[in-house]
Amino acid sequence: MKKRFLAVMAAAVLSVSVLAACGGAGGDKAAAPAQTEEKKEEPKAEEKKEEPKAEEKKEEAKAEDKSAEKPAVAEKNASPTAAAGAAEDAEVVYVDGYYANNGESDMMLAFFEVGDVDVAYATDGEYEFWSQYTVEQATTDDGTEYLLVSFTDVDAQLGYIEGDDGYYLVDEDGNVYAAAQLTEEEANQLYDAVQTGASAENENAVVDTSDITYVDGYYANDGNGNDFIIAFYETPNGDVAYVNDGTDEVLAEYTVEDATTADGVDYSLVTVGNLKMGYVADGEDVLIITEDDEVYAAAPLEESEAEALVAAVQQ
Repeated sequence: MKKRFLAVMAAAVLSVSVLAACGGAGGDKAAAPAQTEEKKEEPKAEEKKEEPKAEEKKEEAKAEDKSAEKPAVAEKNASPTAAAGAAEDAEVVYVDGYYANNGESDMMLAFFEVGDVDVAYATDGEYEFWSQYTVEQATTDDGTEYLLVSFTDVDAQLGYIEGDDGYYLVDEDGNVYAAAQLTEEEANQLYDAVQTGASAENENAVVDTSDITYVDGYYANDGNGNDFIIAFYETPNGDVAYVNDGTDEVLAEYTVEDATTADGVDYSLVTVGNLKMGYVADGEDVLIITEDDEVYAAAPLEESEAEALVAAVQQ
């Protein structure tokens, strides 16, 4: 599984309310709460036996070579069902989860049940994985108590706090960040992104196109042989978009926001993975706006052309 496979996609599906609860994308390190209450409905976990204390683990971690790259994540960690050793059609139920930003990247920790097996999704913004896990009490250097999650299949740890004064995530170095609690809808969107394989990178996403319906789309050319295309589709697993910026293309879930060019042209900015494309469809005026703020006259895509794009990108 590639780095940042879901990190950008996860951030895309999170609502504005979650981002606001985290204090936006600034990601300032949170002032650690003095003490936390015991989590009332802690996700189920196997009891750890004869584990070293949190302080001992921390000292061991400090002694390791920090410059060494984490080992690649195995394919068994590509989905919750794979991590649980269950069939791909096994029911996956969301339990609880949290989202934060450390100032540079998104952090997420979410708990799910797959049958009678507990699995967690975790990402530090660069690496992500699904794994079975254990939970134990731990304390930061400044005395903040938290729940430390250790992953069975991956050599990594991530902590969390759920107290009266809010939610927090604690990284492997004991840094505490203000967080927001994931809603069930947001967690299910995250899971759907895994199931559809929506890539956060400049690669073709693996979207199930067996039942896909074209909605609308637009096409432009810069006169130098570069085509710009944006098309929207509906699938049983959610809405997806196809974008071609003249160099790369992607078919995946997307987000839309209002934007304005430097010349004052208002348009809709669509983000698909790490590609961006803007458009204006106001009566007879149809425009495509590139990520470089270049504006081109555009024409609507015919349904047959849009269907051919989907067929081509999935080959």
